[in-house]
Amino acid sequence: MIKRVLFCSPEVTPYAKTGGLADVSGALPAALRDLGVACDVVMPLYGPVKASKLPLERFGDIFFPLGAGIAQASIMRHGHVYFIDNDEHFGRGGLYTYASRDYPDNLERFAFFARACVELAGLLGADIVHCNDWQTALVPAYLRALDMHHIVTLFTIHNLAYQGLFDASLWPQLFLPQEFFAPWCLEYYGGINVMKAGIVLSDHVNTVSAAYAREIQRPEFGVGLDGLLRSVAHKLSGIINGIDVAVWDPANDPLIAAPFSARDMSGKQACKSWLQQRMGLETDPCAPLFGVISRLVDQKGIDLILPVLPELAAAGAQAAILGNGEPWYEDRLRELSRAFPGRVSVLIGFDDALAHAIEAGCDFFIMPSRFEPCGLNQMISMRYGTIPIVTPVGGLADTVTALGEGNRPVGLRVKAIDSYALSQTLRESIRIFREDRGLFQTLRKNGMEQDVSWSIPARRYLEMYSIQKDFKESDRI
Repeated sequence: MIKRVLFCSPEVTPYAKTGGLADVSGALPAALRDLGVACDVVMPLYGPVKASKLPLERFGDIFFPLGAGIAQASIMRHGHVYFIDNDEHFGRGGLYTYASRDYPDNLERFAFFARACVELAGLLGADIVHCNDWQTALVPAYLRALDMHHIVTLFTIHNLAYQGLFDASLWPQLFLPQEFFAPWCLEYYGGINVMKAGIVLSDHVNTVSAAYAREIQRPEFGVGLDGLLRSVAHKLSGIINGIDVAVWDPANDPLIAAPFSARDMSGKQACKSWLQQRMGLETDPCAPLFGVISRLVDQKGIDLILPVLPELAAAGAQAAILGNGEPWYEDRLRELSRAFPGRVSVLIGFDDALAHAIEAGCDFFIMPSRFEPCGLNQMISMRYGTIPIVTPVGGLADTVTALGEGNRPVGLRVKAIDSYALSQTLRESIRIFREDRGLFQTLRKNGMEQDVSWSIPARRYLEMYSIQKDFKESDRI
């Protein structure tokens, strides 16, 4: 029987967020608690969180040896979330970066956080510790070094592209056994690869979709770790994420112009009109409206979208784009917005209310990712009756049954990861919108009827925890 799960994450919604990991870290533990599991979350107490005057309860102080000597932290608590408080490491304006550059002491910062997580796990009596991404990958290493073998460790890879790579000269900061600095563990081409510790030393490794778990064992997706991942294939699996269906609910969303549901879609047209007005697009119900909400980086296929925006405008379609990222993508999108007024509208930055409006008001949502561990926007789009247009990778392959791929299609598939294939798929989507309204409405309805909640993934995680605990206990007998 599982006594307590400690979910370790560098970011958690609603406290601190840079990406989808925060959403997972906020929603999955809550879904596990709904299943009767005692699940607590731990994250750093970042400067902005501290400045928000969040009512925090003091849980206690901890002391432990680290590279610079005896380290100290206070543990604060807000509901089921514990915060590691140390101003030297976390009392800053950013989570990982400043002025678009990594903090130079990130290894020390997150080694400190990982070691503090181990102390908290002991204080809480946790028998399962669930670690997420490189910032918590040292937790299994410290548990192994301290002979805390009774605790089951699960390590989830949310994005293999971010591995925590550091110079070997920083090794003394970790205060780990010297034998861990070897190719079988943390050493990587003469340097330190923090993620390797989570992969090698945890009891089980999983990713956020079954397709991505298979992909990362191949050189083109493995980011240099495909060989290692093949070697641990016996303990590697994938569980697709869910979304918070209370936050993303078109029937009860206060951030959209009108409510709607699969049974009554009348409010969606009002959402489209409002979005067109909000984004400075022509208020035209007959114009197919495409949405993009994304980090503006190569992974997301932004370079594939840029050449097709003039085509969309020429075809009488519209595009509403929200995101930020690489400056050259931001600049080019601004140029296209100026070149096609009323047809292409871009907002650089992030606006949560506008994100809801785009999901609710668009007819189609474009996600031409080069790789996508899971992806959330395609599931949010389906929930809002906005048809996803996606590439055949990772979570996009696992969550979107495309036209021609199954009995209940919910979207369209871009056959290859290039602008020509994307252009072909967009032309087909415009044809369906204008000439085959029955199919268009069927795709919408099928998507809205998908179960994209956390209920099924949470049960799968609970099953995984139980299997790993039973295996560990039987191994000790």
